[in-house]
Amino acid sequence: MIKKKAYAKINLFLNMLEKRKDGYHNLEMVNAKIDLFDDIQLKKCQVSSGIIIKSNDLFLSNQDNVVLACARHMQEKYHIDYGIEITIDKRIPYGAGLGGNSSDAAAVIHGINELAELSLTLEEMQAIGEMFGADIPYCLIDDVAFVTKTGEVVKPIHHQLKGKEVLVIHPKKHIMTKDVFNYADTKGVETKDVSVLLKAIEENALEMIQKAMFNSLEAIVMDLDEEMREFKQEIVDQIGDLGLVMTGSGSTFIQLILTKNERVKTFITENKDKFLVNRYKIV
Repeated sequence: MIKKKAYAKINLFLNMLEKRKDGYHNLEMVNAKIDLFDDIQLKKCQVSSGIIIKSNDLFLSNQDNVVLACARHMQEKYHIDYGIEITIDKRIPYGAGLGGNSSDAAAVIHGINELAELSLTLEEMQAIGEMFGADIPYCLIDDVAFVTKTGEVVKPIHHQLKGKEVLVIHPKKHIMTKDVFNYADTKGVETKDVSVLLKAIEENALEMIQKAMFNSLEAIVMDLDEEMREFKQEIVDQIGDLGLVMTGSGSTFIQLILTKNERVKTFITENKDKFLVNRYKIV
């Protein structure tokens, strides 16, 4: 049996750039992983020659999804002549901008590589991941990275962020990524210079990192969704906006925490029944 942790992905920075001829957008992202994770187990299955997915989440158990697609592709491509049972204990919420599906798929790619003793390189696994999701190539590594094009170019960054705390606030609301990008195409987006954040990370200038965190899609989501505007304002009113940014296309906000903060502690206590909210560490 192979066991893997599929860590949630956060965006410390996201620039939405030009739309490509293939319909996707070029992006500039600074991504990190936090110790919120799904548990994944893989084992050879004697009662089936296919892929079986078991999960506490009905979406994964009952429907075609990116995890199943990756697993089936690897089974066919590498002529794996036995069934594989994949069990996923899901903790990362869907539609939250935390890369849950992509992280699960990446963990399964790693897991099948080990289970079937394929000895694939990281680059070979990333090429598989790229076929099924733009976030998967990044999710195959557990590090802070500068990610470009549609997500397939991944460059790890020298950093000292490991162990730093991030407050994660999810409003229990699902945002459709397609809707956000479609609206962004009609409205246009603001972009910022990513080099400011990259330099701050390299120099371990933590307060500058807080100030340089940014997401082009945040203003789009705020414009589209009144509930999200109210959600953000509620956070700002209680804990301020320093180091606060939406991750992905929403609906989760993150805040980089540099010191012990009683306002954050109070915020978690007062909102734990209303939101999914907790502190996590960068892995």
